[in-house]
Amino acid sequence: MTYNEFKDKVFKLAKEKGFEAQITYSKNYEFSIRLANGNMDEYKDANNSSISLKVLKNGKIGSASTTIFDAPERLLEEAITNYEIIDSEEENFFYDGKGEYPDIKSYYGEFEKLSVKEKMGKLNKMHEIASKDESIMMVPMTVLGHQVTEVSMANTLGLEKTYKGDGGYAYISVVAKDKSPRSGFWYGLTTKPENLNVEEISQKAVEEAKAKIGAKSVKSGKYRVIFRKDEFASLISTMLIPMISAENAQKNMSPLKEKVGEKIGSDILKIKDVPYYEGSLSNAAFDNEGVPTKEKNIIENGKFKTFLYNLKTAKKEGKESTGNASGRGIAPINLLVEPGELNFNELIKKLDNGIIITSLEGLHSGANPISGEFSLGAQGLKVENGEIVGGVEQITVSGNFLNILKNIEAIGNDMWISFGGAISPSVIVSEIDIAGNE
Repeated sequence: MTYNEFKDKVFKLAKEKGFEAQITYSKNYEFSIRLANGNMDEYKDANNSSISLKVLKNGKIGSASTTIFDAPERLLEEAITNYEIIDSEEENFFYDGKGEYPDIKSYYGEFEKLSVKEKMGKLNKMHEIASKDESIMMVPMTVLGHQVTEVSMANTLGLEKTYKGDGGYAYISVVAKDKSPRSGFWYGLTTKPENLNVEEISQKAVEEAKAKIGAKSVKSGKYRVIFRKDEFASLISTMLIPMISAENAQKNMSPLKEKVGEKIGSDILKIKDVPYYEGSLSNAAFDNEGVPTKEKNIIENGKFKTFLYNLKTAKKEGKESTGNASGRGIAPINLLVEPGELNFNELIKKLDNGIIITSLEGLHSGANPISGEFSLGAQGLKVENGEIVGGVEQITVSGNFLNILKNIEAIGNDMWISFGGAISPSVIVSEIDIAGNE
């Protein structure tokens, strides 16, 4: 049975039983190769697919899933059974597919054209570059991969949308010689092979490890810091994304509740949610409910402009969905921190004296997006008179995330695309508490 035959059968049966129905069909392909200390450790070349069915009546949803186009009657009955046991007063909705959808090119197919030999060549090159550096004693892991995602979504209200996207990635971990081994890690991701610079990824990992040689702690106190682009992206993913969820605000789980229109950040801070960013693997023309995505300002010159909504949370406030329903609830498509004018070296010069934060540890246990408070182990680089003078370890950075946003005094132009859809440059924060043991 084909997808269309299966879908039509389910929709017909659902309508006969008095339900609206919605099907999401997802197909995923993943290829990856992993080297462990230069030897092939894992080879993956896999396809998987899933069919998710939701039925809706009187604002209540039941769901079921399968992996094969077989027995549509059974899948529908399972969804209806689950509908009948749902005990919730919250009203749910389907989207009718109306509205203007952005024209987004997300599938290029260039990674799939590469032969396995070409992919191995890139992977071996990464390992070779890292291992030939005299300071590197080990290259524990080298990975290269790519993926293709296809989604078809349709419902009995008229929604009928499809999406196909792809992209590739590479990452490497290295260990440098010291009194205790010093690790370095770097990765890159993009939609086209020519933009995946495996040489740079290896060199960055090596630089990261070598910079930690001889690292030591610092005295406790207040410091000016640079949050390097990758770590600032991780921080806003952990802290800001939950804060701007309308669902969390409605549950009194966001410190930004009732702060729309208020100043919550630096005058120079601009953060958007955008449906497309070149090189991102998160681009999408519609969200998990089929609602069209669109660009929106989250923070504009320091002012908080809007929460992100799905259909259910928007209805509660008499608003329209912002197109941000996700498998995790509500999330941005691409959370973009608008770049400034300074490159990373210029940021270091502007910092003059302070610390560059290059690693944050324990984000999911030491950071609380409900209160904004965080206390995180960290590593970094010490800067004196605009020059990096050594590595920093055994420190803890702590404070409130909203204070970080207010204390941003400079923003770089060294953009970083993360796996989670956060896109950010490095930033200078004028003051943060650091505990050390020097």
